Amino acid sequence: MTSPLTIPFESGEVLLALPPSWRVIGEHRARSVPGLADVPAALRAALERPIGCDPLGRGDLEGRKIALAVDDISRPTPTHRFFPLVLEHLLSNGARREDLVVVNALGVHRPMTAAEVDTKLGAGTHDGVRWVNHDAFDLREQVQLGRTSRGTDVALNRHLAEADLIVCLGAVEPHLLLGFGGGLKMIVPGLAHHRTIAQNHMQGVSAARFNYVGEETSPMRLDLEEAALMLRRRIFAVNVVMNDRPELCRFVCGDPVLAHREGVRSVREIAAQEVGEPADVVIVASNPMNADLRQGMKCIGNVQRSVKEGGLVVALLECRHGIGDLKVPARTLPHGVLRGLLRVLGKERILGFVDRVQRGAGVEERFLAHFSMQTVRRNEMYVWSRKLPPDTGERFGLFRQFRTVEEMMRRAARFAPRRATVRVWPHGGMTYAG
Repeated sequence: MTSPLTIPFESGEVLLALPPSWRVIGEHRARSVPGLADVPAALRAALERPIGCDPLGRGDLEGRKIALAVDDISRPTPTHRFFPLVLEHLLSNGARREDLVVVNALGVHRPMTAAEVDTKLGAGTHDGVRWVNHDAFDLREQVQLGRTSRGTDVALNRHLAEADLIVCLGAVEPHLLLGFGGGLKMIVPGLAHHRTIAQNHMQGVSAARFNYVGEETSPMRLDLEEAALMLRRRIFAVNVVMNDRPELCRFVCGDPVLAHREGVRSVREIAAQEVGEPADVVIVASNPMNADLRQGMKCIGNVQRSVKEGGLVVALLECRHGIGDLKVPARTLPHGVLRGLLRVLGKERILGFVDRVQRGAGVEERFLAHFSMQTVRRNEMYVWSRKLPPDTGERFGLFRQFRTVEEMMRRAARFAPRRATVRVWPHGGMTYAG
């Protein structure tokens, strides 16, 4: 074995011993960008000189109803670092606490607890401000607005329709379906009815194209922007760009579309990695998307273009909260059998297969199952995690799970070519193959 490969993981490091005949042809790290030295000053500057619209406030917010859309606890956005500053800015420009409401943009995720809201916003920072969890399954809590040009029926949280001003707080980051998160994603899918989310999620998804990471305007992005703007309310974005630690390194504020595109440019400069020859083996860690299995698996999609079809993905997933709120399939095939079946079916028939075997699957489960099965068909996947239950791989059937990294690497040495080429992604949740 060669000298071990060092991967940052959890609060320390993991050492992976590679076979001596393997050759590392790329170690892909985000461009080094420092965190903001003065977060309050950077945010004030971004609020005073917004992108594509007038500044937020200028003393004219008295009596205005304001909804603040905030991403949920599964996201790595350190909202507690800047929510109090946004709140202070609103209050200093005439807003009253009793006219504000924080709406947790859950999409179809589970409700947040009071303790989680404190963690997300900062304990004590939102005293006197009402907060609510979005319920995507209660149509009575939505306002129906019509249909997008791509056919999505739009129903959105009533707090948005009742507001004079909507402020979206979130992060611009690589995203499998959207290309990049942030912007109006806080509204759709974050604060939409589950049918709206389902229709929007499948925009542009096909056998030929099921991964849009790194694209500025995917079909889902364009559809959700059209849907959110049907509110005909003033919407102001407060988005952050983060480095791989993850620290705040830039605020992009203003028009929710134009500010988002500026954020995309910043994220590309930090996170996009040019990849020439795909490798036989890709080794990827989920950093910093470490909340749960749903978030952790994103690293595999982010680096998919850097591994050959039929090649091996070796993934280290932190998954601090284990499986999270993903639903375990009632039944599944063993991984080897499933992969063989999917390769026989071919990519064109996988979505139909998903709908047959997972009747009644939830919104995200349908997309994730399709994405995961396309990925299983394309590549073998090995996973190691200290936090996932040891039978997770068996219960989902999507990857082979190992109890130790040593066992995983021994199996990898048997699967891959003797002189395998390797690409390494220590922060695969943030970086992506451009």
